[in-house]
Amino acid sequence: MSSELDSGSQLGVLYYCPCSGCMRTTDAPVKDSKQKREFAELAEEECRAPLDISTQKQLAVLRTWPIEKLYYCDDCSEVRCPHCVIEEPAGYHCPNCTFDVPTASVRSEKNSCARNCFHCPVCTHVLVVVVVESTQGDGGQSCSVLSCAVCMWDSREIGWEFETSTGISAQIERMRAGGPAVKEYASLLDYWRTVQRTASATAVGSHGLTSSASFKHRLTSAGLHGNTTSVDSLPPYKAACYVDSGAELTEDFKALEDANIIPFNGDPRTKEPQRVRLHMKLSRRCRMCHHILIKPESKAHNSRFKIQLLAANFLPTITFPNFLPASKARGSLLEHLNTTPLRVGSTAPVVLRFANPLYTEMDVSVDVGELDAAQTDVLAPRFTLPPFAELWEYDEDEDDSSLASPSASSSGRDSVKRGIIHQHGNQIAIQLDVTPRAQTQKLTIPLCITCTHLDDMAEMDTSDTSTPRRIVNTFWAYVSLGTVN
Repeated sequence: MSSELDSGSQLGVLYYCPCSGCMRTTDAPVKDSKQKREFAELAEEECRAPLDISTQKQLAVLRTWPIEKLYYCDDCSEVRCPHCVIEEPAGYHCPNCTFDVPTASVRSEKNSCARNCFHCPVCTHVLVVVVVESTQGDGGQSCSVLSCAVCMWDSREIGWEFETSTGISAQIERMRAGGPAVKEYASLLDYWRTVQRTASATAVGSHGLTSSASFKHRLTSAGLHGNTTSVDSLPPYKAACYVDSGAELTEDFKALEDANIIPFNGDPRTKEPQRVRLHMKLSRRCRMCHHILIKPESKAHNSRFKIQLLAANFLPTITFPNFLPASKARGSLLEHLNTTPLRVGSTAPVVLRFANPLYTEMDVSVDVGELDAAQTDVLAPRFTLPPFAELWEYDEDEDDSSLASPSASSSGRDSVKRGIIHQHGNQIAIQLDVTPRAQTQKLTIPLCITCTHLDDMAEMDTSDTSTPRRIVNTFWAYVSLGTVN
């Protein structure tokens, strides 16, 4: 789903990330407690401030995301979106053989698997090593080749036969050692190393600097600071594949234009197989405090996470209930909700269901932001979500508490808490009365939600006898209701 509000869907709830207004441009963590407190106060003020969303065009540019794509920094007590996190490599592995590659070997192996993992040049299927009879030398000798079990291609079509079935990548590198591409790359490397050494010597003599920044500055501003004859006097690079006269091309240069190394040209059965590229696992940090939000296991075969701070595990999940079961033998009291067409001047009931993911009670406060397109009344602006318990997922005999329905009488509504129409387990469904004021293709209601709960980790720590701290989270949620006729 896109980070912006999707105009194609009719009903949906997206969460707003305040990173566009209160995030710093630097990636350095805040170590000073006073400075960190100032940033936290700024973020809280930005989140609580009413947003200018008088038109739907202004609302479309806000950074809104589904809760499944958001993270939560428990150090900053703020929502983090994919735009305000820092990604770092946590490990490299081959997707074919699931071999874990050390980080120090990734560059030397050119980000490819150094074992016997190759892609078929015809169908891109993974090749396997088989032992066959050699076509070279005397008969009766065996050799190892790369073979494809899908298109029946094997490396003998390009003249690749290996002495052993292990270390195929190393044997291929030895075969390519005298190739034109390797010669040209070595020539380029030697030339630019000479340029770097000359520029570094010039920078030391004139400025006393040997850093890479001075080298880059030396190349881009040659002739501005004096003593520039060393680099300027270097001859221009000449390709190793050209002859000295420049009129004719050598056989090596003609080989560079061969279809074996130029993709999508010529017969695919004559191309060389390519090594399987490595995959990378990523860890994510908060851009504000550099606190780790996501940290997977480094092993390729392990799909677990060491640290996984998702917003869905800390903030209430808001959904539209399509069907809420009623107790006893009554029909469903809520099956007609959220299907009432929105019309100008007509009040339509909207039901939102809040689910508590924590093991402690959560006090929820719901306020409606400024909106000219409709008038919205929250019938239950304050309520308490019960804690999450896994037993409720399997307790089918427990009666649902359908407290009231929109069609019930006023006396029936007054007998229970106003606006709460259904409660079961850790979920509570509340009602909103929406009265559109003008026709629009996309009616979206902004809700400022404040959640307060005790730190459940402090309750698990029996050695800590101090009072558990209360955590307050304030965020914006945007409820899309569809078209107003």
